[in-house]
Amino acid sequence: NACCVLGPPGIPGTNGVPGSNGIPGSPGLGGMDGEKGDRGLPGRPGKSGAKGEKGEPGTGASLPVLNIKQCAWQKLSDDRDHGKITVCLRIIVSSLQLNLRAGCCKRWYFTFNGMECSGPLPIEGLVFTNAGNGMNGLNIHRVSSIEGICSGVPKGPVNVELWVRNCEGISNSGNAYTGWNSVSRVIVEELMLPKNSDDMK
Repeated sequence: NACCVLGPPGIPGTNGVPGSNGIPGSPGLGGMDGEKGDRGLPGRPGKSGAKGEKGEPGTGASLPVLNIKQCAWQKLSDDRDHGKITVCLRIIVSSLQLNLRAGCCKRWYFTFNGMECSGPLPIEGLVFTNAGNGMNGLNIHRVSSIEGICSGVPKGPVNVELWVRNCEGISNSGNAYTGWNSVSRVIVEELMLPKNSDDMK
């Protein structure tokens, strides 16, 4: 046989029909942990829980301890016109008398350990009478009370004293009489005052 000469390569053919999917492979190994993500949005409120059991009774609130002192006298009947009448600790005097001699004035006042109150002002009461037509011997009895608050009193024992004297600028003294035929009381109460002293003015 004679030897054939090879011709040039032919034109490539078209692609064949795709084959069917293969069998799934087995799962691979787990990867490394990722970085921490951002905080998510708040979730919706949950439903109300069941009502709890009734608790035990609570203890009562503690109340501040009041520091109050009262002194009382039956028919104090002090006839002095000047000087210290009695000692205790705020005063409510049941009866004050001023026997008139033309025009006269008496001043009842308190001292704290011998000093009048200066925070903010003295605690005092005045009784003034004037006959006008010269009714000598006019004798007036009246129920009176003297009350006040004194700040800046030092700690420790405090003597609160009731005194009587002439009113300032009145020369005629008259005849003073304290606690005539009645009960007289001194009531003292310790108070917690505001830190700002201007609130007491």
